[in-house]
Amino acid sequence: MIYYIIPLIIIVVSLGWIIFLVIKKFPGLAAINIESIAKEKEIKVKNRIMIERLTRGFFEFKKFMNSVFGPLLQSLVANITQAYQKAMDLEKSNLKNQPLKKIDIHQEVTEKLSSAREYLAEKDLAKTEEICISILELDKKNIETYEILEEIYLSDRDYKKARETSRYLVKLLAKETEKTENSDTRHCLANTYADLGYIYQLEHRNTLALANFQKAVDLEPVNPRFLDLLLKISIILKNKNLAKQVFNNLKTADPENQKLEELREEIHNLPDQSGQSNQ
Repeated sequence: MIYYIIPLIIIVVSLGWIIFLVIKKFPGLAAINIESIAKEKEIKVKNRIMIERLTRGFFEFKKFMNSVFGPLLQSLVANITQAYQKAMDLEKSNLKNQPLKKIDIHQEVTEKLSSAREYLAEKDLAKTEEICISILELDKKNIETYEILEEIYLSDRDYKKARETSRYLVKLLAKETEKTENSDTRHCLANTYADLGYIYQLEHRNTLALANFQKAVDLEPVNPRFLDLLLKISIILKNKNLAKQVFNNLKTADPENQKLEELREEIHNLPDQSGQSNQ
């Protein structure tokens, strides 16, 4: 029996202690406003639901706007880009087809000639030729360009190209000389005849060489260089009479020439026109 009384006493004591604690804390518990807690939670829940709805609505609206105006905007951008590209292509086409003004051509040719001279000085013959060809596309009658091309081909020992270039330049300058009595043009023509004669001489075509040296002398009778070339080819061809005549002209034009005596001796040793050698 006692075994039942002891647990019962413990339960009663524990219950009494709990009641004591509740009574002690009751004033504080009574001060808590249960209704306000419930309302605060309700407001928080409502705010969260409202924010979620607004967020969901925004994304739905954005999706709708993209579906409606997206293709339209893309089409508009594409049309603007296409129109701009067409305008740029048209502008480029107009610039390309529009003939350059003479002053622009002169400026571009001058710049290209300067570059050609620089590459020629550096012995870059391929680049020099490329620039010269581009110059002739702008000005097909540019004298200096043909002179540079001739020098390129001589340096490269391409005598055929050098000869054809020189022959074309002779024709070009001959026409210019007929139009005007410009001394510079006349000198250029004489110089080109001399160059052509020299090319023929390199090709061992001495008769043609002599003919071109003679044309150079006809244009400038007292030019020491031309007279010297004509005299030497006369000696090579053993044309003693012509050699004597040219020697006298050279002696008058260039009396200080250190090779006059040597040339005189060579002429003296030439056979007479009859085929007999002087003793």
